[in-house]
Amino acid sequence: MPEKVIIQIGKPLFGNLLKIEFDHSAGLSFDPKIDNEYLYLFQSFEKKDYVNFFNSCFSELNIDKNIFILKKYDFELKCNHQNNGTVSIYMTYKTELKIIGLLKSG
Repeated sequence: MPEKVIIQIGKPLFGNLLKIEFDHSAGLSFDPKIDNEYLYLFQSFEKKDYVNFFNSCFSELNIDKNIFILKKYDFELKCNHQNNGTVSIYMTYKTELKIIGLLKSG
C-alpha cells in the first residue's frame, strides 16, 4: 500500500471538490474540512481499519477475489477490483450518502 492514499471527489454536496487523504501516521484528513454531520461517519473506523481496508484493496484483490467490504453500523466502505491497478471505491451510509471513486496504484 502506498504511504498516502488520496481520493478526490467532485460532488455538489461537498462543493467543487473534496480531497480525502489517508496517511499511515496521520490517519484521515479532508480538504476542505467537511461538516461534522459527515465527519462522524468516517470516524466510525479506526486508523488500523483504514490501513486494513486500503491494504486489502491494493494488494489482495484480483480477478478471482474482486470485492472487499468493511462495515460498521450503517457506514460501509467497499472496494471492487476493476483491472490491473484500478479499484472502484464506494462509501455509503444508509441512503443519505453515497460516494463513488476510483483508485489507481502507480
